[in-house]
Amino acid sequence: MTYIFDMGGILVDIDVQGFVKRFAALMPPEIRFVASPDELLGGGGDSFLHDYEMGYIGTEKALSHFRALCRPEVTDEQIRQVWFSELAPVRNEVKSLLRCLKSEGNTVFMLSNTNPMHWEEYIRPMFCSEGYTLEDYFNRVFLSYELHLFKPERAMYAEIEKYIPAGDDVIYIDDVEKNRLAAPDTWWTMESINALI
Repeated sequence: MTYIFDMGGILVDIDVQGFVKRFAALMPPEIRFVASPDELLGGGGDSFLHDYEMGYIGTEKALSHFRALCRPEVTDEQIRQVWFSELAPVRNEVKSLLRCLKSEGNTVFMLSNTNPMHWEEYIRPMFCSEGYTLEDYFNRVFLSYELHLFKPERAMYAEIEKYIPAGDDVIYIDDVEKNRLAAPDTWWTMESINALI
């Protein structure tokens, strides 16, 4: 069996509205009250965050975009802390599930639209702790900023199919419906991890 897990909303709980409020507190009032942070930050193909998650710009460039929206005295460290606050720590029961599935001989993948700060500075270190390595949890990790692909682009799923063992049934868990609908018809899809824990 091959299991494919989304990260945000599946392996890691996310708090988008909380992040928006916390980021608004870093902004000058004249900007904060003209447009909401989610309008300023965007989320579509023309936003700097989309470019960041596609790997078209790096962390320093992303931080410069964030700084341009903030009060002059706001530091990169403050921005990082607010940026990380969107994601909860990986729960122990999730870690145990992933290790168990992999140790039983299943193929375990992670597939995420994400960015270097979230992955390299926050999420990956949580998996690489307590004597465990990333390989204890996943056979392979597929990240949008490394692949320059973005769910629900079909090319992203096609990339993953190259690594699925022949004859394996596939269970794909993603909390976003359009991502599940774009997956190959042969994959079983779920919107929550809870049934597996």
